[in-house]
Amino acid sequence: MAAEAKKRIWARHGRDPNVVGVAFGAPRRGGEHLDTPACVIYVRRKKPEAELAKGEVLPRSVVVDGGRIETDVVETGRIYAHELRDRERPALAGISIGHENVTAGTLGCFVLDKANGDRLSILSNNHVLADINRGVAGDAIYQPGPADAPKVAENVIARLTRFVPIDFGGTSVVDCAVADLNVDCAIVDDIRGDMTRPSPEQPAVGLLFAGGADMGVETRTFLSPINEVAARLDVEMTAGAAARSGVGPEDVQPPGAPVQKTGRTTLYTTGRIQDIDVLLEVNMGDGRAALFDNQIAVTGMSCPGDSGSIVCRGGTGDVSLTDCGCVFLATAEEVTGVPWSQEWEPIRYARDKYLANSLTGRWVIDTFFDNRNQQSLVQRVQEAHAGEVPEEDRAFVQAVYDQYFSEAKLALYDPDRDDIRVTQQHVTETQDAIDRARKYMLLEEADAVQEVFELCRDRVLGKNGRELIALLDDATLYQRIREIAAESDSISDPYD
Repeated sequence: MAAEAKKRIWARHGRDPNVVGVAFGAPRRGGEHLDTPACVIYVRRKKPEAELAKGEVLPRSVVVDGGRIETDVVETGRIYAHELRDRERPALAGISIGHENVTAGTLGCFVLDKANGDRLSILSNNHVLADINRGVAGDAIYQPGPADAPKVAENVIARLTRFVPIDFGGTSVVDCAVADLNVDCAIVDDIRGDMTRPSPEQPAVGLLFAGGADMGVETRTFLSPINEVAARLDVEMTAGAAARSGVGPEDVQPPGAPVQKTGRTTLYTTGRIQDIDVLLEVNMGDGRAALFDNQIAVTGMSCPGDSGSIVCRGGTGDVSLTDCGCVFLATAEEVTGVPWSQEWEPIRYARDKYLANSLTGRWVIDTFFDNRNQQSLVQRVQEAHAGEVPEEDRAFVQAVYDQYFSEAKLALYDPDRDDIRVTQQHVTETQDAIDRARKYMLLEEADAVQEVFELCRDRVLGKNGRELIALLDDATLYQRIREIAAESDSISDPYD
């Protein structure tokens, strides 16, 4: 009955861009989980009913075969296909890995490839090992992944064997791939840190592949069911079939069965199963989204780079991960010398309070996440790490930070101040920053940035914080910025 209710809700509301998924789980009222199972509807943002068109109002319940299924609306934000970053020899699960044309994900665990003579192989996601269907058998798999170290021969740990294609025109059930280990690669069949490999005492339940972008909402992490992964790839856990487990309605009984994982970005985290039989749309990057069904949702316990982690039963279930931060802040800090990671609180405040709640700001956030895995960007960051950032550029960024960031924070927390306004000096130094940054951008990217700057320059001059925030909801400005971005082949618009 719940499965039929899920299908009906998705058939009616799945085209609504605010609806991202439907699942089976325990509803919450007043912050407390109820025992009665329900259809859980994931939305990007909860909105007052008065702001919704008649067809956008979600049902409070669904009648199926004479029975009534309650619904519960959960704000998750958009869902994205998601750092132990060092070179590890002997290699073990839970560390950085990636196809030659991706950034980096996580080595899930070692498995026996039954289709290849029980060869010991690496299990992870399609989008980690096979570049979202673009990989071919024999492609190099690096450890660490290309985002974390140069692509040199000694870092090739395996070769892509095969993957289950992600169906962009229909529905997928798994995001998974397997890679053949190099015969001379030293490994330990274990998981780094506080976990052990999947075992009958600690069976795997899923392969982590996606999660929310954590915009101050109730995040979820999503898993492909491990039994489906094993069957479709024709692989087995090294400890045998008893080292993997299905999930059922008993696992979502409040507070949910505890699970644990170790991943490249957030290392060891533990959480709880929240929903099963999940149908959701996942942004795979490059402007492409895929529909996945029969997935598992657990409490937010991952960040970008954790994709491919094996999730096992066990752990305390105490959710300790509250925010992913920005995965690029540490890199920006190393490149510029400015302590951006120390400024995460005001950056997050600006994102959640102003950007996420405005027309243009929301688009900027989603566009950033939709384009975050572009290999060209990774290569440019690597070049910067190699010492190609001139010292005068670093000094310029440091000087601007020293002069203006404290002032920016004051305006951020009190946007109605009249003594902090955009001056001609701000505009001039912004142009200087764009000119310096051109060398790190593709020509079309640099031209797009310059055009947006010229579009906004006269509009922002003389304005205080509150007036700048209002500009983020200017529909004409929003549309023109999207048109400018569309002129660049290297920028993917998540709303197209």
